[in-house]
Amino acid sequence: MGAFELRSANRRAQPLSTDRIIAVVADASSEEVVKNLMLDQGIGHAYVARGGIDDAIELMRGLPHSPRHLLVDVSGASMPVSELMRLAEVVDPSVNVIVVGDRNDVGLFRSLLRMGVQDYLVKPLTVELVQRAMTASDPSASARAGKAIGFIGSRGGVGVTTIATALARHLADKTRRRIAYVDLDLHGGAAASMLGIVAGNGLAELLQNTHQLDQQLIHQTAVAQSDRLFVFAAELPYEQPLALRAGTVAELVAALKHHFHYVVLDVPQRAGGFVDETLDACETIHVVADRSVHAARETARLCRFAEGRPADAAVSVLLNNAQQPVRGRVAQADFVHALGRASVHEFPYEPQTLAVAENLGEAIGDGKHSAFARAVVALADAITGSEAPDVAAPAPWYARLLRKRSAA
Repeated sequence: MGAFELRSANRRAQPLSTDRIIAVVADASSEEVVKNLMLDQGIGHAYVARGGIDDAIELMRGLPHSPRHLLVDVSGASMPVSELMRLAEVVDPSVNVIVVGDRNDVGLFRSLLRMGVQDYLVKPLTVELVQRAMTASDPSASARAGKAIGFIGSRGGVGVTTIATALARHLADKTRRRIAYVDLDLHGGAAASMLGIVAGNGLAELLQNTHQLDQQLIHQTAVAQSDRLFVFAAELPYEQPLALRAGTVAELVAALKHHFHYVVLDVPQRAGGFVDETLDACETIHVVADRSVHAARETARLCRFAEGRPADAAVSVLLNNAQQPVRGRVAQADFVHALGRASVHEFPYEPQTLAVAENLGEAIGDGKHSAFARAVVALADAITGSEAPDVAAPAPWYARLLRKRSAA
């Protein structure tokens, strides 16, 4: 094939993880235009297939790494926005999505751009039109970036890692989003054992090489818990400190957000600038507490501290019944009153289920048999923007943007 490889579905080829461009179009004319562009430009590792949204979803679901560009055809779709929401579930935030259609509709065009699509092309296609769309600057990159979610405890033993790992599993397994779990306890956090994997020292390597963060290094240092959940952790010797320059954590989180829909940050208890920088990288911060007076006081202090950070993250409180409910514990109403905030997300006391899941490195279970699992689902729905707790699929990467625009 010369200096590059162009493969198409009619030759029974399959897309590779190295493909820079994947195009799935509905008609022969559009397919020919895309193929001509690849040949004219000498673009290596391109895959062109005939089909629609369902075919694109199937292709993307099977790829370990996403392409740089995805061109997909929504011709004939009565609800193209809904079709693209389904596609969003399997497409990384970093992918430049170019939509092809047969409706010359300015309203649709603007809606798709607000959703994070790079461009909308109306048929008939030309080589110049497709080339301009693929080489244009990408104004929607920030809208497609993933979201960083921080979890920090008001005191030790309140279940930060239990909740964070359960949430990460749910987002990866049930909503099929790509999740990066970062356990920032560099000397052996509990996340790896709770997720049933061996941690290694990949996170330490990343933090020491943020100047060369690319997709290859990120995937080399990640430990795959599943095809959608990737863990970054470290088990450094206790006597070995890790000196990091300022800005390291922010650089790492920014890089991960280009490759994952959600970056779950398991933050150790107060540790100076390291924790400060991590909180500043989060769009949402969850402070986990139990029903103790000390936790209530520390939660109030942590909320004030987090809300006063320059990043202005959204802060919520997770009240976890990590210990057996007995007389003398702080009641939820008193806890809410002490914090001065109306919303506190509560997790029930469920020791047997959690003990088995933690020690075996297994998922907690489904919401039918576990109240704790139902609380995790409710938290996931709040994070993804799902309106009903029984809806498995989350709002896609652009849903919050659409709601903000429509409410304006």
